[in-house]
Amino acid sequence: MALRVGLQGYRGFPGGFKAYRHAFPTVELSWWHRLPDPRTLSRLRALAPEGFLFSAMGHKHLTFRPTGEERRVLRRFLRRFRLLGDRGGVVRLWVPEGVEREAFAPWLSLLEAVQEEVGPVPLFFQAPPALWPLLRERGLALVNEEGGPLLYLLDPPRLPEGEGFAYFSSSQALASALHS
Repeated sequence: MALRVGLQGYRGFPGGFKAYRHAFPTVELSWWHRLPDPRTLSRLRALAPEGFLFSAMGHKHLTFRPTGEERRVLRRFLRRFRLLGDRGGVVRLWVPEGVEREAFAPWLSLLEAVQEEVGPVPLFFQAPPALWPLLRERGLALVNEEGGPLLYLLDPPRLPEGEGFAYFSSSQALASALHS
């Protein structure tokens, strides 16, 4: 797989998703505030050309504490992503500052249990550096790790060589990166 370049969302793209899908091979959907309706996902999946991948960013209701409610939120989130089937790219989970390693380790165990239940989902963590060793110990991927497969919100002089996904926050950032 080559480096797939896309934008954070397709809203505001001239022509909407029908035009976006011809310009880019991937898009990151924001599932931060709410999960999309299954019918919406079905429609997007049907409109996507062969090889197009949807990634998702979420979810503000994650607490990163191993509770019964957290299990329900994770289960619902991951099941919804799996509705994308072969059009599912990756899920980016943002872990806020202040999450302690001692609390995060049991949460990762909960996440593993939920994935055993609902099926695997490729996850990438955007986490504080203090949590990186724990994530690496468990074989989990980090966003923007040098040489890693998920580059995010880039503003480089040029796109790096490699495989994975690169998402930009706007078409201006993309244009500047591609034309440098």
